[in-house]
Parts: sequence; C-alpha cells; structure tokens
Amino acid sequence: MNDKLKLAVTVATLVMVGIIAYSPIGDFTLQQKAMIGISILAIVYWVTECVPIPVTGMIIILLEVVFGVFPLAKGLSYIASDVNMLILAGLVISIALSKYQLDRLLSLKILSFMGEKTDRIVLGMMIATALLSMWIPNTAAAAIMAPVAVGMLELIRAEKGRSNAGKIMMIGVAYAATIGGIGTPVGTPPVPITIRNVKEATGYDITFAKWMAWGVPIALVLTIIAWKLLTLFYPPEVKSIPGGKSIVDKELEKIGKLNKQQKTTLAIFGIAVVLWLMDSFYPILPNWTYIASLIIIVLYLIPGVGTLSWDEVSREADWGVLFLVAGGLALGGGLRETGIVKMLADAIATGLAGSSPYLVNIVIALVAGFSVTVFCSITATSSAFVPIAIAIAGSLGMDARFTGIVAGIASCFAFLLPANTPPNAIAYSYGYFKNYEMAKVGLVLTLLSSIVLIAFMPMITLLTG
Repeated sequence: MNDKLKLAVTVATLVMVGIIAYSPIGDFTLQQKAMIGISILAIVYWVTECVPIPVTGMIIILLEVVFGVFPLAKGLSYIASDVNMLILAGLVISIALSKYQLDRLLSLKILSFMGEKTDRIVLGMMIATALLSMWIPNTAAAAIMAPVAVGMLELIRAEKGRSNAGKIMMIGVAYAATIGGIGTPVGTPPVPITIRNVKEATGYDITFAKWMAWGVPIALVLTIIAWKLLTLFYPPEVKSIPGGKSIVDKELEKIGKLNKQQKTTLAIFGIAVVLWLMDSFYPILPNWTYIASLIIIVLYLIPGVGTLSWDEVSREADWGVLFLVAGGLALGGGLRETGIVKMLADAIATGLAGSSPYLVNIVIALVAGFSVTVFCSITATSSAFVPIAIAIAGSLGMDARFTGIVAGIASCFAFLLPANTPPNAIAYSYGYFKNYEMAKVGLVLTLLSSIVLIAFMPMITLLTG
C-alpha cells in the first residue's frame, strides 16, 4: 500500500467514525455510536497498517476523549498503566540479556544437550526458543535463534525451498517463539492484557506465579505438539546433522567465561523472577507484580548496581508496543464503559444458550485463534476478543475468568501465515519454506492448540479457585 492510498484509507475511516457517531441509529447514545465507529477504525488500521500500529493506539485514545467516552486524564492513564510497567520491565531484561549475549548463552546451553539427530536438534531449538521467549519479546527470541538454525542447515547444505529439514527448523523457531510467550505474564503483551481485563471485569487478580502454573505447561505441551506435527508433515531428509554439536560448542566458546557484568546481569534477572513470584507465596502489597516490575527496572539502571544505562534503554526499547497496548486497553475499556461489549455478548450468548462450557470455550478459542490471520497482531487480537469473551461468559453464567484466559491465550495462535506475527516473518525471510507450507501445519496446529487449551480447563479452574 503506497502512501497516497494509506492517507486515503486513514482519512476515509476517520470520516466514517464521525458519520457513525452522529447518525440516528436506534436508541444508541453518542458515546456508544462513537465506540462502534472507533472499533471499526481500530480493526481497519490494524489490518491495513495505513498508520503505524502504535499510532493507532494513540488515535483510539484521542477519539475516545474527543467523543466523551473518557475524560482526558483517564484516556492518558492507559499509556502509564501498570500493564505497561510489566511490559517495560520485560523489555529492559531483554536489552540487558542481549547486551551481554546471555540470551544466546542460555539458548545454546539447552541446545548443547540435544546431540546430533535432526529431529532432536529441532526439538532442542524449539524448546530453547520457547524458554527464551517466556522472558524476552518473541521477536527477539526468533531473531536470536534463527541464525543458529541456519548454521545447522548449512552443515547439511539444506537447499532453500526444498529441504524438509530447513522447513521444520525455521517454522519450528517461529512457532516456538510465539508459543513460549504464553508461559509468563512478561512473555507477550496478550498475557498482561488478559490479566488486566479479567481483573477489571471480575475483580480477580491473577498473580505471576498463578499464570505460570498453567502458562508454562501449556506452552511446553504446545511446543512438543508443534514439533511433532512439523516432523510428520515434513520428515527431514537427513537423520542426523554431523557437526551440529560442534557448532553449538564453538558458539559457546566465543562467549567464553562469564565476566563480572554478565554475572551481575544474571543475578538481577534471578532477583526479578523471585520478586515476581513472591506475591503468590508471601503477599506483600496490592499490585505487587507491577511494583516489582518498577523495582526491576530501577535495579538494572542504578549506576554502580545495574548493568544498563538509560541511553541504552531509550535507544533499544520498542516504545511503540506500550502505545499499542495502551490503545488496546482503552478500546476494551471504552467498549465496557459504554455497554457495547455487553450488548454484543448478549447477542452472541443467545446463539450459544444451552451449550456446554467446553463447547463455548472451544468456539471462542477457535475464533480468536483464526482471527489472528485477519488482525496480523496478537496484541490487537487479544485487545478485541478478551473483553468480548469475558462478557459472553458473564451472559451465559459461566466462569468469566477462565473464558478470558482462553481468549487471551488463543489470541497468540499465530501459526498460519508469515505475516501473522514478526517471528513468522523473520523465519520466512531466510527462504527455507513457502507460505502454504506454514499454513498446512498451522491449520492443524491451531485446531489442536484450541483442544489442548480446553483440556487444561479443569486445572485452570482449580488454580483460579
């Protein structure tokens, strides 16, 4: 889409919001009509990217303030929300680990135990990527592991576009980077967005440890399923990769022994994990997860203690994600505030009335999972679907906490196309697989992932008490 077309779509959609807001539509208030228009605008902007996605977040807040959905102070509060502090802490950790090559070190250590069999190397690559993605952005995890995968493929002279080993290795890295983020509240934006929506709608606070109690098992199970599917669809043409372990060993040698700064960075990372988990075992203060996030940021930046400078953080951090998340939270808040979510949920609930909770939740999981293909952003998908899913559960008398969690996790099922999420695009850019080759596996994986998610329903229900 060229700049002229982008401008045309941008302006036309803004005009449409005004037309909808001031049109005589039933008994809707101005604010309700405006939120319908703003929701449509958000979808159009997210799908077409006629303006940068973070800018869409700012436009959502601006329009909500202009049409009186929120006062200015409340609209701006979404930018400085506690959710964004959690995400910022994750970004700071990612920058610190990357600066000292510790993210690469941790991944290579895991991979070093997998031997030289092709399928085991792929599994090791995926597990390492998933575990890394639980603590740093999934894009960074894919960017770190993709070159390691390419190094392995070059040993067997894997032909781009033809080698099955190339297909499963690169698609596997992409899938694992996305799946791993599900494991912790700091792994991917849809998780804290889900936690915040569940709390606002039900008053229930999902702690860091509680999310991990089901998030980590789900992520690991889905990683293994994705690995198995890939090896079934594309059996590798070589059974082993001679020299694969030596590549890992050489990379580890390059990193060498840990110096003082690396040890300090790892120590602060360990403190971060302990601080985030403390609330579940020894309650300290309300909203401790977010207070701990601020402490972690400060620890990394204090001169003489931390290992980062503010200049490094300001240069390296992806600030845009904070505005994207703010816009998503503001959209959900506006839809709830004006009653649109309840109206929509009641209408959908009418069609699902009498259905079992399992059926309702699997429908929600499938809709959210496949909608990533339209939104091309897991953050945008979760922003749109989590509030609706929670409201549908409320209308049907179901546990809204679980349904919100289902929608939030399913929003991360970006398995179909390279354009669905940055990790997919990074893996695709190396040229080892085609669109349809990812889509074939992705279709089955999305269906199986939804079923697995519902299979965890008793466990999650038990843990939410």
